[in-house]
Amino acid sequence: MNIVFFGSTDFGIPALARLMQAHKVAAVVSTSPKPQGRGLKTGESPVVTFARRHNLAPIFTPENLNGREFAEALAQCGADVFIVVAFRILSKSLFSLPRLGTLNIHASLLPKYRGPAPIQRAIEAGEKETGVTVFRIDEGVDTGGILLQKRTTIDPAETSLELGGRLSVCGAELCAEALEGLSKGTLRPAPQDGAQASRAPKLVKGEARIDWRLPAPVINNKIRAFKPFPGTYTLLDGKRLGIERAEPVENVSQGDAGAIVALEDSFFDVRCSEGVLRVFQVKPESRRSMGVHDFLLGNRIAEGTRFT
Repeated sequence: MNIVFFGSTDFGIPALARLMQAHKVAAVVSTSPKPQGRGLKTGESPVVTFARRHNLAPIFTPENLNGREFAEALAQCGADVFIVVAFRILSKSLFSLPRLGTLNIHASLLPKYRGPAPIQRAIEAGEKETGVTVFRIDEGVDTGGILLQKRTTIDPAETSLELGGRLSVCGAELCAEALEGLSKGTLRPAPQDGAQASRAPKLVKGEARIDWRLPAPVINNKIRAFKPFPGTYTLLDGKRLGIERAEPVENVSQGDAGAIVALEDSFFDVRCSEGVLRVFQVKPESRRSMGVHDFLLGNRIAEGTRFT
């Protein structure tokens, strides 16, 4: 098959690599270069970097997906199907160009967690299971007919970065299976049950501050979900302290929400509205991530110290 691949993040790279093995990648479409990192140097997307390394061409990075010239260039690729992974919303005039339509690899068990942050929102919600869906794009947001799904459990300590790595590989395998079914005519899209739908809105930095008035398991889910972006943090003496690894534990010590109720060489326990959160890894403001042992060497805190 002739395929045009649309993607921008690392999540799409296993799928692109798998497609190269069995099909012709007629073009790659990604986001335009943008400022990255502390120095805000302009950098291309991981997908563009991968495509250049493997001599895939042409590579399109249009600012306007609805421009006439871009649509004409895509039509000239003669694609049998478009594959979209973690990219922008396409108009009907674009996603209907290929004879087999446009497929999307989505990191949830649709119709649950429609939207741009399905991995993070599933972990944040305390889900024990998630998966990957390959579906045919329509005019809605993640509402198209489902071709294939695969389920997987979420480890209790797994972060969004770790789960995303697993799901990206799973998605690549599922996409290859879906393309085989479409080429043989043995696969048909099944409509989603809208009554079971839920949303997975984009993460914003304003959500990152920890509210110690929540139960310990809820806070821990958020820490896992928001790693690496936007990260979770609390305030200690008015300064930001990132909380990077923790776990809820049984502890009968009493104290106000946000107060340290136990302090050991490699961890400290913080009282929550329900239960205690044991913190192992932190990131002080403008410093590297470190274990609690190293943090305590340079910071004098004690039982009763309160985070806000």
